[in-house]
Amino acid sequence: MTPLSFVLREFFHLQFLRHLGLRLAGRDYALKGGIALRFFHRSARMSEDIDLDVASRVRRATLQRAVDSILGGRAFLAAFAAMGVSRIQFSRPKQTETTQRWKIGLAMSRDVAFSTRVEFSRRRDRIECLTGIPDAGVLNAHKVPPFAVRYYSAHDLAIQKIRALAAPARHAVRDLFDLDHLVTMAGVSLADVRQEVKEDAERAAEKAGRFNLKDFRAQVLPYLPEDLAPACETAGAFEDLKGRVERALIGILP
Repeated sequence: MTPLSFVLREFFHLQFLRHLGLRLAGRDYALKGGIALRFFHRSARMSEDIDLDVASRVRRATLQRAVDSILGGRAFLAAFAAMGVSRIQFSRPKQTETTQRWKIGLAMSRDVAFSTRVEFSRRRDRIECLTGIPDAGVLNAHKVPPFAVRYYSAHDLAIQKIRALAAPARHAVRDLFDLDHLVTMAGVSLADVRQEVKEDAERAAEKAGRFNLKDFRAQVLPYLPEDLAPACETAGAFEDLKGRVERALIGILP
């Protein structure tokens, strides 16, 4: 059984995106990261937080008002009543011209609290993305009606994941898992992204080779469904995954 914390967070992410689409109608934004992979590209990995890009022309004050009005709205809170959430608390630990972040606490009536985070990155004038409805299986599991979301394609997410793998200061084993999913399950050919990542592929391959099973078990396995985790936690399965990613990256080097 999926832990309550993940059920509640995922329900929150769905509801937040549904309300965000209404508040930012006509404005450029896009869902990225693990939530985009799960909701639109059939990844099994669940996420604690939600990350999005927003166009630079969407003013900081405009976005802050939109998100505050969602999180502080009665209609938003009402959607959680059946799950035992008595209040939604939030703070804004970072609000700059490039990053806007909210920390959210979902307080249960029995004093159990779960936290999540919403973060927007503002780095471009225009965002090229897709618009679609989240995966029917996810929607049905949470009894949420269909709604539209702006999100990145598998092609663009692969570029983002390779750049994340190449980043010297980042050590997130989920990037390895996510890139493998994009290549083996979402049908991304890294040859198609060679031009965009030619400066990053070698560093990404080197880092992929340094990941270890201990970190994978700590950082990825807790976010996989219980029926899938046992097949992924063996040393052999992890080495196979790591090898696939390394070979795919080495295969696009000049």
